[in-house]
Amino acid sequence: MDVDVSTRDKHIYRYEDFLSAHKAQLLSASVPERFWIPLFEKLTKEVFDAGEHFQVINDEGNYEVVATSQIDHKIGNNIFLVDHAWTFRPADARNELENIPGLLERMIKLFGMLEKKPKSDEVKDVALIDDSDTDDEVVYEDEKKARITEVADEKQIDGVLPRQVSVDAYLCQAANDDQEVNKVLRDMWLYAQTYSIRTKSQMTEGETPVWYIIDEFGSFIGHSDVPNFRLIPFYFAPTSEAFSLLFPVAAVMEGDSVRRDYVDTTVLQQHPDWRAFLLHPWQEGEFSEVLPRMEPPKDFFISGRKLDDLPSRDAQNLCVSQLEPGKKMAIYTDSPQLLNNLQKHRFSLVDDWRQADVLWLSTHFHEYRELCAENPRALVNQFPYESCLTVKDLLAAILHPEMGMPEWEWFETCFNLTTELPQFCKYFQEREQRNEDNIWIIKPWNLARGLDMHISGDLKHIIRLIESGPKIACKYITNPVLFRRPDNGAMVKFDLRFIVFVDRFRWNSAWIYKNFWIRFAINQFDLTQLDNPETHFTVFNYGDEEKVLQVFLFIVLTRCWKLLPRSPLVESPRTSKDRTRSNCDVSILECNFMPDCERACAYYSDFADTVFDTLFMGHIDESKVAKL
Repeated sequence: MDVDVSTRDKHIYRYEDFLSAHKAQLLSASVPERFWIPLFEKLTKEVFDAGEHFQVINDEGNYEVVATSQIDHKIGNNIFLVDHAWTFRPADARNELENIPGLLERMIKLFGMLEKKPKSDEVKDVALIDDSDTDDEVVYEDEKKARITEVADEKQIDGVLPRQVSVDAYLCQAANDDQEVNKVLRDMWLYAQTYSIRTKSQMTEGETPVWYIIDEFGSFIGHSDVPNFRLIPFYFAPTSEAFSLLFPVAAVMEGDSVRRDYVDTTVLQQHPDWRAFLLHPWQEGEFSEVLPRMEPPKDFFISGRKLDDLPSRDAQNLCVSQLEPGKKMAIYTDSPQLLNNLQKHRFSLVDDWRQADVLWLSTHFHEYRELCAENPRALVNQFPYESCLTVKDLLAAILHPEMGMPEWEWFETCFNLTTELPQFCKYFQEREQRNEDNIWIIKPWNLARGLDMHISGDLKHIIRLIESGPKIACKYITNPVLFRRPDNGAMVKFDLRFIVFVDRFRWNSAWIYKNFWIRFAINQFDLTQLDNPETHFTVFNYGDEEKVLQVFLFIVLTRCWKLLPRSPLVESPRTSKDRTRSNCDVSILECNFMPDCERACAYYSDFADTVFDTLFMGHIDESKVAKL
């Protein structure tokens, strides 16, 4: 059917255009086709007609939505647009609550109305409290400004500073505001929902999951395990706006309560037996069942993943193991960053990998069999199945503690929330009962640089996060070694980035670049604001370069040496089988695929040549690299 409707910018937008841009979204969300044309018309004409069919009622402080007329779930026009009150990314939420006028007050009022309150027949032997005017509990923006002005006028005398009492008042107000912000940041995970907008295969900062709070009408829709409506997010491309779509899945009579399933997510579809765990944010309970952790089965490493196609061993023996020294290299690449910094190696770029000596790729390579057959002289900057190290869930899987064996001391306790959510919930509650530190860092499988990473000690929050995509939960290091920044004097977190070269897959065939990078957080380390990236993360060179602190290695090493105890060394006992022994373990947080080398090239002019010498030329300069 052809429907031509003028959008707000006066361009003709056809139904065919709508389907071309949104059909995949409608299908993935399982929106029945009978709703598509009415949805198109309501979106383009901005029709918000839910008020003609529903009403919000207040039952002793408990709000719910009821139907004011019969609604047939088989009629296509019964799909309704619901607006969003607040759209945010978690890393920006605190700043927005503190700085967008009226937002904090609106969220406080909304969340207060959503809290379940006991009805009069449920309250016994409890003193009555007058809460007839709950709006008085919220200080609106205009009132706040007026009160501050009034206090300033009263306390300011001849241009001198206000008396101490007024300073205390300001401090109290700031403390109250901070408490209110913290409460909203904690409570919002009961009401927030999420969607992602992907425009490229590689996610960027602008494409990380978006969270949102539905408006008051949508927020008052209650939960049911057997719902009569669905409420799902929908992104309308022409206006770059997101709405929620409310449509019936069963016949609705006049006066019926409108109910949706709070855990109507892909996670529940994949794990229908997880309903109790997914509902925990709203229906708290203790998980008493013993849930042992099991080693991932072998098919875990190949399920849903593109496999590397490997040549036979005989075919591999015909391939070159290193390039001829002094030869001008033909390089096939999709990322010239490192190549632009080569100084002593001569090379030319080619458009056909079959003509290349080196394949330098920033995307995963899988066609090893084809490469071996059609260009056996070429070398590639990857190894088969190296994703077992560079993808976080696979790294956690290969380091999974064997049954009855202790966990690795150098790898933090880690759960794959896509496969081990019940076990994680049980483990979390056990630590809670023992009053143990229970703060976790939640990471997506295949992102770095702090993208979509969260730090939390709230089980409700952590459970909700898996709705935005596959995640792992690693125990957060709450007592890290700190470094005093010379610019602001703060004792901050830092991490060390090492570059490791592996020239072949065999024991004792890896090299580490002797120059490493130290990356610093900005704020004084503490655990009061777990949502603050400038306190808990260290990568800032992809945003504001001014936040990047460069400290020379010898300064850091000198400070570390001063901290070491001056007790005499004791020789370690040896056996004839010992070859080396390390005096300390480095905690492994993650290994990154194709790490960004911009800083390395900027700080060390020989870095690019060292990479090619070590990986492709068979030339090992032990003044620059050390054997592992």
